[in-house]
Amino acid sequence: MSGISANTPNYVLYGTNAYMTVNGTDIGSLMGDIEVEMAHEEYYPELAQALGPVAGTGKIVGATGKVTATLAEWNYTVLAALFSLGNSTDANSQKIGSGAVGTITELTNVIITGTTRNDGKVFRVTIAKARVTSPIATTLSKTENAGLEVTFEALYTTNAPNTFPMFIEISVA
Repeated sequence: MSGISANTPNYVLYGTNAYMTVNGTDIGSLMGDIEVEMAHEEYYPELAQALGPVAGTGKIVGATGKVTATLAEWNYTVLAALFSLGNSTDANSQKIGSGAVGTITELTNVIITGTTRNDGKVFRVTIAKARVTSPIATTLSKTENAGLEVTFEALYTTNAPNTFPMFIEISVA
């Protein structure tokens, strides 16, 4: 048996038409792939008589979630909202990195949407609270547009410090 069934084609997922919103605002055109990662850290005590982890003694001690995408657009409003580098604007220019630095910019509802499985069910990824952990870094090239890779890391909240702050949702309708 190969594991392939009549339902296999229904559960296939492509990233075609995926886009992202942050704080309810579309962050613009993206380049390449959107990476989604959810992971947890386990702890098993080292027990003297056991040669390795013992079933039933493990505990989840940490969990992380992140989304990485490459922005194709250098939009001042979007960049100022995402990065904790200070920003300012005047009649002549819009500047990222020119203002006071101090408070970390925290974002709400980083959402990947626009994607469906082959059976038409909507696939969506949501990070309820996040921060950007990537730098502003790009390569200026004669032959390619300059993309900006942005990594959004999930943040826990004080009212739910043990609830994973990121989820994948597949519609049931």
